[in-house]
Amino acid sequence: MRRRTYLDRQRRAGLLFVLPALAYFSLVFLVPLVESVIASFYRTVPGGASRFVGLRLYEKVLTDSTFWQSVRNTLTLLAWSAPATIVLALIVALGLHRLVSLRWRSVWGAMYFLPFSVSLVAAALIWQWIYDPVYGLLNYLLSLVGIPPQKWLQSLDQVLPALAVTNIWVRLGFDTMVFLAGLQSIPGEYYEAAEIDGATRWQCLRRLTLPLLNPQILMLSILELIFNFKIFDQVYATTQGGPAGASQTVIMLLYDTAFKYFRLGEASVMAVFVFATLLAVTLVQWRFLRRPVEY
Repeated sequence: MRRRTYLDRQRRAGLLFVLPALAYFSLVFLVPLVESVIASFYRTVPGGASRFVGLRLYEKVLTDSTFWQSVRNTLTLLAWSAPATIVLALIVALGLHRLVSLRWRSVWGAMYFLPFSVSLVAAALIWQWIYDPVYGLLNYLLSLVGIPPQKWLQSLDQVLPALAVTNIWVRLGFDTMVFLAGLQSIPGEYYEAAEIDGATRWQCLRRLTLPLLNPQILMLSILELIFNFKIFDQVYATTQGGPAGASQTVIMLLYDTAFKYFRLGEASVMAVFVFATLLAVTLVQWRFLRRPVEY
């Protein structure tokens, strides 16, 4: 009886500790989500009144070519950014983990993590200067090897890869620190046993390190998906969706629809679409990438 009372106290104490976070999450995320779902069934008419229109706004948005172009731009940017960020972060983390000196490991880790602490708008402005077709650093370096200046953010073909580089630069440090923490949590005895069995470095990486890093890989895959799918700051600060809508993302179109054209119902439909897409893809990732490993 005493044990049951003690466990009940622990549960109540745990609930009290997480209650502020739950209240904040509900007010900031759940309440606006419910309001967006409700607003997606109403059209704002002249005068500020709302009129129930059922699924008409869903039909209008989901048959709009501009909306699907923004979805394609977002998915293209995601395909450029997320896999490259995760792979490069893993490579950097493996390199840092091999450093014997903790001091130098900390110094290099801080250098990689520094861009993540920079404001997204500030990072976008830094790369806007680097990409400047006339005064930019990148074109200057290319001119030293005889490559003509590139338009980068003003080019229909180069704008999304250029923005992807900015995303990778911003997110690389965070992902590296997560992988580094995961590597440091792997017991060294596993590698010693693998070496005794004659395993090569590649075999240790493939059969030991990567399976044991599966929780970190899953978490970062979900986080990079969410970050890149809702990207807004970098695009708005550098290209504002240009040139000719080549870099307009879903969230940027949502913002313009809501706050520039005041079509709140259509913007709510886009918000519901983003939420449903992220939820579905996250559940798929959780289902197929989650593989508990024990040695």
